Amino acid sequence: MLNNTFKNKVINVVAEKIVFPGRSLCRCADGIALFTDGLLPNEIAEVFVTKDKKTFREGVVKSINSVSVERIDPLCESFGLCGGCSFQNVSYEAQVKYKYEYTSDFLSFIGIEIPKVLVNLQIWYYRNKMEFSFFNSSLLSLKYQNRCNFQMSLPSIHIQDEPYCEKNPGNDVSKENCAVDIGLHCRGSFNRYVSVPNCFISDKDFSSVVKVVKKFANRNDLTVYNNTTHKGFLRHLVLRRGWNDNQLLVNIITSGIGCGSIFLKQLTNELSDFSDSIYLTINRSKSDAILFDRLTLVYGEAFITERLYVGNREYFFNISPFSFFQTSSKGAEILYNEILCMLDPLKTDIMLDLYCGVGVIGILVSENFSRIIGVEQSEQSIENAKENALINNIYNIEFQALAVEEWIKKNETNFDAVIVDPPRNGLTKNVVNFLIKSRAKKIIYISCNPSTLARDLKLIIENSKYKVRKIKLIDMFPQTYHIEVVSLLEL
Repeated sequence: MLNNTFKNKVINVVAEKIVFPGRSLCRCADGIALFTDGLLPNEIAEVFVTKDKKTFREGVVKSINSVSVERIDPLCESFGLCGGCSFQNVSYEAQVKYKYEYTSDFLSFIGIEIPKVLVNLQIWYYRNKMEFSFFNSSLLSLKYQNRCNFQMSLPSIHIQDEPYCEKNPGNDVSKENCAVDIGLHCRGSFNRYVSVPNCFISDKDFSSVVKVVKKFANRNDLTVYNNTTHKGFLRHLVLRRGWNDNQLLVNIITSGIGCGSIFLKQLTNELSDFSDSIYLTINRSKSDAILFDRLTLVYGEAFITERLYVGNREYFFNISPFSFFQTSSKGAEILYNEILCMLDPLKTDIMLDLYCGVGVIGILVSENFSRIIGVEQSEQSIENAKENALINNIYNIEFQALAVEEWIKKNETNFDAVIVDPPRNGLTKNVVNFLIKSRAKKIIYISCNPSTLARDLKLIIENSKYKVRKIKLIDMFPQTYHIEVVSLLEL
């Protein structure tokens, strides 16, 4: 039987440290660990306990009784409500310290010294891609949210469900209080949103696009898609920047219901002055994920171009609406230069690039290898990868559109180096076994999740003669809990 002694009660706790993914590990009076959000090390707080298990508890901060000297005022008025940032309430130096500590805890078993985090020189306005959501707001809900932006900026406030709007049936306030708004998910929620008038981690020009689209939607009485009733028109607004070449792509994602060419023409006219590409995407799926049934270029070029400086050379990459590309261009340059140094290949070496996306890593290191094979499940990404190889005059690389799990079953090639950059859930056991059996001289594992990275590295080390020789930590995403880790394994 579960121990519910403390559930739904307010207790005093002491925050011990920050743990991945950016949560506060507290210690209760009886020694049991409690996890919450928003507290800094050594802060004492009152916490409402929402979960009480035998070995841990979870809770929501109600008040802080002893404030850390590390705490500062966040720049963003939505901090604590919005799920985008975790660490705006501490200095950048403190953020880097927390990331180093919890990543080092995960990787302590590898037995080598982990160097300091490679910091990002651009800690604000660095994101080259943002995925905003349309939602219905009201004067009532906006006032409520303003009351929630209190001084301590704790990410623990409950935001009420969206109020009623006749444009988005299913709620209960009058039509005159309704408005189309654009923002991001509230922290920990998939069906509540917070308006983000100025996002301090996204490209500065994105706010101009948001304002134009928001004003246009309200002026023309456009409806917002409702995830419950599956009615309404506007769903998402995705913005992408070619950061080093200053190009902007706008992608308006709709349900495809209730709009005609007038909408496209009018909005395109208003956005064209500062946009290089404008797309309309129709997504008829009931899922809130950003998918597409039909993609239409309504203005400008089919893609934008990003330029990266790696290994003392310029490279160019075409980015289409749904291409994968690192969301911090300056951070990506740091990352890729570190990978190139770790590889240190011979000109006769053959390299395998698993989960290659649009082929960026393979292209960047191609002149140092005799042959490279890139594998990626997404056919669109592989088409982009082939285009990117051509525009950079790279001819010793080939790309195959196949799931990695399927590709490894068919492979008969031996590789000198293998690079893996999997999704956040890490590698499957079959891929781990493939790496072990590959006997490649070098394996480079890139990860944005130190937890799954540690799990996979343990499996490789315990079941082979591979050892982790180098680790690099790169802060790609300041103000958030994310950290990019590059590990080099050798026989």
